[in-house]
Amino acid sequence: MYYVVIPAYQPDEKLIQLLTVMMQRLDCQTIVVDDGSTGKSAEIIEAAKSYATVLHHERNQGKGQALRTAFQYLQVFGQDGVVVTADADGQHAVQDIDRLAHAAMNLPSRLILGVRQFTKDIPLRSRFGNQLTRVLFRLQTGVNVSDTQTGLRAFHTDLLPFMLEVEGNRYEYEMNMLSQASQRYKMTEVPIQTIYIDDNASSHFRPIQDSLLIYKNLFKFTLSSLSSFLVDYGVYALTLLMSTALPTATRLVLANTIARITSSIFNFSLNKKLVFHNRNSLTRTGAGYFTLALTLFLADTALLYLFHQMLGMNLYMVKMIVGLILFLLSWTVQKNVIFRERNSYSREIA
Repeated sequence: MYYVVIPAYQPDEKLIQLLTVMMQRLDCQTIVVDDGSTGKSAEIIEAAKSYATVLHHERNQGKGQALRTAFQYLQVFGQDGVVVTADADGQHAVQDIDRLAHAAMNLPSRLILGVRQFTKDIPLRSRFGNQLTRVLFRLQTGVNVSDTQTGLRAFHTDLLPFMLEVEGNRYEYEMNMLSQASQRYKMTEVPIQTIYIDDNASSHFRPIQDSLLIYKNLFKFTLSSLSSFLVDYGVYALTLLMSTALPTATRLVLANTIARITSSIFNFSLNKKLVFHNRNSLTRTGAGYFTLALTLFLADTALLYLFHQMLGMNLYMVKMIVGLILFLLSWTVQKNVIFRERNSYSREIA
């Protein structure tokens, strides 16, 4: 016996078809969370009560909150077991739901992911969205997950307290679950069938709003880096203007040194508190960060001198180009080394 959680917002007959097959073939208890469905979908939800336990939201609160509502119910229910999350649109095969459940039974304290194969037959927006999130997720966590957007996941009820701590009410909840799980748990990937019905037209994913929520940590880092670059560039330019009597090489090194010290202190404070929400000691993270800052400073100064002296580029323009070059390097090192709180991680394919 295991539990299958299905968040449902404005479902159609495909939900009843899924529940019917699950009742016939699976030994599980199903929990459907009605996330404020209206009209004909409310009738579908009423019919679902013949197949599953149905929990209700009076108004739409988002997929993340629907999942948390089910997890809270299971935590109060208080029995050990395995939880599988699946979508209501019929795009997860019943046999794959069962496979993930048994994988979680055999691999406790892990997050099991049902991963799809993104071939040319898959809708373009889905292929592009998954490729983009894979790249950004790798940049953010240092972890390679082949299907970051899968809704088919499984875990033991021991992980319910963790699941209830994850932030986010809408689609960002699932991305936050992955990024935070990558710091605390091992994950196993299980290949599943790739099913898209009517070009995935039933999806309630909002491309702009939900993407902004999903990628907010990377956006926050970008904004932090941009503001720090403005501080860096402002101090750099001001120092250049105030030191015109000095030789060019001396002006460059002096301006870049003062700018880097100022912007590094500013950037470290922003990233530790606002971007990565890091709880490690100030001594540990500070030592790592300022070692990185020194390395970037040396690379920055060397590249500035190289581009200016050998290519004859303007001192102000070259500062902007070098800053962009070092941005991704800084993000990768800070996320995966300095502010990392991950204990262990492995991505396995069952």
